[in-house]
Amino acid sequence: MTTEQGTTWKPRAAAGVFGAAIVTGAAILATGGAGTLWGLTPIVVYAILVLLDVDVVLATLAALVVAALETGTAPLELGKLMGESLGSFIAVVGMIILLGGGLGRVVTETGAAATMVRMVLQGIGISTPLRFRIGVMLSATLLGAALGTLSGASALLVPIVLPIAAAMRLTPPSMAAMFHAGTAAGLVTGPFTPPVVTIMGTAQIGYGEYLLSAGIPMAATVWLTGLGMSHWIQRRTEGGEAYPDDVAEESEHDPATARRATIGFLGSMVVLVALGIAFQASYTYVLIVMPAAAAVTALCGRMSPTAALHAMYRGAQPLLWLFLLFWLLNPMLELLERSGAYDAMQRLVAPTLGDVGPWLFCMIVLVVGWLGVSGAAVAQVVLLQKLFGPALAGLGIPPGAWAAVLLGSSQIDWFGPFPGPDMIGQMGLARSRNLRMMMFNGWAIMVANLALFAVLFLVLI
Repeated sequence: MTTEQGTTWKPRAAAGVFGAAIVTGAAILATGGAGTLWGLTPIVVYAILVLLDVDVVLATLAALVVAALETGTAPLELGKLMGESLGSFIAVVGMIILLGGGLGRVVTETGAAATMVRMVLQGIGISTPLRFRIGVMLSATLLGAALGTLSGASALLVPIVLPIAAAMRLTPPSMAAMFHAGTAAGLVTGPFTPPVVTIMGTAQIGYGEYLLSAGIPMAATVWLTGLGMSHWIQRRTEGGEAYPDDVAEESEHDPATARRATIGFLGSMVVLVALGIAFQASYTYVLIVMPAAAAVTALCGRMSPTAALHAMYRGAQPLLWLFLLFWLLNPMLELLERSGAYDAMQRLVAPTLGDVGPWLFCMIVLVVGWLGVSGAAVAQVVLLQKLFGPALAGLGIPPGAWAAVLLGSSQIDWFGPFPGPDMIGQMGLARSRNLRMMMFNGWAIMVANLALFAVLFLVLI
């Protein structure tokens, strides 16, 4: 098969899947097949199109069209649903992500992000490779939690730590493993990161309970396994791979201004998070936290209001696709509920799920989410809640355990069993081409997390 043929079969297959789904939707509408498992066709279409590398927003739009067709939803009614979707939980999460991207840009442009990394490295010390590894991973965790993005956090680390890594003869595959594990640990513990906000809202638990039940156990497992694997990878790649001599550090921000911005950012976040915990604020509180922290950081970093707003725009722009995804996903889920597909599935699986017991139920949902539901993590969480949420009360599964299920099912696929864009992105930032070692790192973290959640469910249920 030629390269051209290899790149064209997937779009053709995707078009065929969409065409078949349209025919199926029309048949469901014509034959009155509502209330059956055929109503899950839009989810199947979504999953297949994502696996065929169709843009996830386009895949969601295709699934929405199929859902509208099979439920007989007219364009005017669909428009009303899409308008109402702007005020839905999942659309609010999308707005939080946009604001988080904007805040991250302000933190970066004021020099606060780089200053935080240097503070961590200086505090840990870089006299030995182990100290340096710990410093890099702690910095990655801090930035991942603060910025809510894997690639953004690692991109800030690269110009600061790669020159030191080159001097210490650390290899690119070892650094890639550190970046991936460190930033992932931050993303599952940061109070306002997309997965944390979504899971807290879905499971209806507070931040403290989330951390104790799910966030801290998974973060610690990812972090410690990644630290050990970075050493293992280093021993097997040193002498054969190394950084070139042209690795250079980025230009400095004004140190005094960057320090003030750092103090403003950390201080405002501590105060705002403490207030949120004290008053048991819901996830919508984040809509106040993000712009408030950005304003304080910009003010302390001597950034004008106009410059701060423009930085917010630049930070939010790359994440606009996520907001569009969530906006389209909500009406699709609403139409699926109207079709009666969820009720049909519950009638089918309820007897089986009721007999397996709460621990096995949690493990089944975790595996289904990990291997069976593709796409953005927030979409995975929402789909799993729609599919399995109604069975929770009957099985006596507490909110903390359900939060752990949602976290594991939506985040373990960061690490395997197959390479994903997050993994490849971390490799690129670390200037590594060794996918084999990156897969070993991912598999080790994946296995450790599966063991963790198996034990965690026993404790929480």
